[in-house]
Amino acid sequence: MRILLLIFLLFPAISSAHQSSTALLTLKEVDEGLRGSLQWQLIDLEQSLGLDRNRNGELLWGEVKAMTPEIQALLARHLVVRQGGGVCEPRFKAPLRFNKARGAMASAIIPVTFLCERDGDITLTYSGMFSQLPEHRLLWNISLTEQDHQGVLDEPGRIMVSADLSQSAASQETFVEFFKQGLIHIFLGPDHVAFLLTLLLVSVLVTRDQRWVPAATVSGCIKAALVYVTTFTVAHSLTLSASALGWLALPIYAVELVIAGSVVIAALHNIRPYLPSSVMMVFLFGLIHGFGFASVLSELTAGEGSILWALFGFNLGVEAGQIAITLVVMPLFIALRQFRWYAQLFVRYLSVAIAALGSYWVLSRI
Repeated sequence: MRILLLIFLLFPAISSAHQSSTALLTLKEVDEGLRGSLQWQLIDLEQSLGLDRNRNGELLWGEVKAMTPEIQALLARHLVVRQGGGVCEPRFKAPLRFNKARGAMASAIIPVTFLCERDGDITLTYSGMFSQLPEHRLLWNISLTEQDHQGVLDEPGRIMVSADLSQSAASQETFVEFFKQGLIHIFLGPDHVAFLLTLLLVSVLVTRDQRWVPAATVSGCIKAALVYVTTFTVAHSLTLSASALGWLALPIYAVELVIAGSVVIAALHNIRPYLPSSVMMVFLFGLIHGFGFASVLSELTAGEGSILWALFGFNLGVEAGQIAITLVVMPLFIALRQFRWYAQLFVRYLSVAIAALGSYWVLSRI
C-alpha cells in the first residue's frame, strides 16, 4: 500500500505556527522490561536521515519502510534506558507504523521493547534531534506499577522515574510540568497570540457608523477586554478538555487551517468592522483554538487520572500566558486609544500585517 505523504520541507515551523519538532515516547512496564514506542515526525527524520531519496518533495510510505534499519538504529543511538543501574537492550520485533496524519504532523511510530535484567528506578537518556533542531522536545509517558508518569524534555538530558513515588507526588509532578508547558506553549503558538492581540487591539475602541472610535472610559476598555478574554478562555477550555479526554476529535490538519483562518477574519474585522457580533466570533473560533491546544496533549497518556492532572496544569498554564500578555499590552492600548492615529493607522496597519501573516499560514496549511 502506497501512502503519499505531503511534507512541507521548506517551511515546517511556520506552516504549523507551533513548536513543530515534537517526539512522543510511551513505555509500559512488562515482565521482560519496558514495552512501547517512540514517535518521530517524518519531517524530523527527513532532516536526520534523508528519507526522500529522490528529493522530489513527496515521500512514499514504502520509502520510509525501506529505511527501517536506519530509523531503528537512530532510536537506539538517541534513547538509552537503564533500570536499577543496568542498561536495557532495545529489541525491535514489530514493523513501523504510520500515524495517518498529514503534512508536518505525519509521523513514524517505532515499536520497541527494552529488555531489563534488574528491578529498580528507571533512567532514560534522550538526545533526539536537538543537534539539528534546537526547538525539538520529547513528550514522554512511562507506566510503572499501575502509575503513569509524564513530562516534557526540551533539551538533551535524563529522565528519572521512581517506582516508589506515591501517586500524589506523581500527580503533583505532572501538574507542575504541564503548567510550565502550557505557559510556554501560548508563546510558542504565534497564531494563538496573533488572534488574542487582534481582540485586544479593538477592546479599547467601539464601533460607530462602521468605523472604530475610542471607548469613552477606561472601565469600558477593561470590561470589553474581560469579555473577549473570558469568552475565548471558556470556549477553548471546553474543547481542550473534551479533546484531551477523548470525547471529541477533529483532524489536526483541519483545525490548524481554521485557526489560521480565524486570524485573518479577526484582523479584517479590525480594519473595517463588518461582523454582527464580535463576541460570537470569539466564542466560535475559541472552540477551534481549543482543539489546537489539545494537539499537544493528544496520545500522551492512557491513564485517566494522569491526563486529568496534565490537562489541569496545561490549561492553567495557557490561561496564565494569556493573562500575562493581556496585562502587558492593555495599559499601552488604553493610553494610546485617545490619539486619532491609534484607530486610523496603528490598529489598521498592524491588522493588515496580521492578516497577511494569517493568510500565509492558511496557504501553508492547505
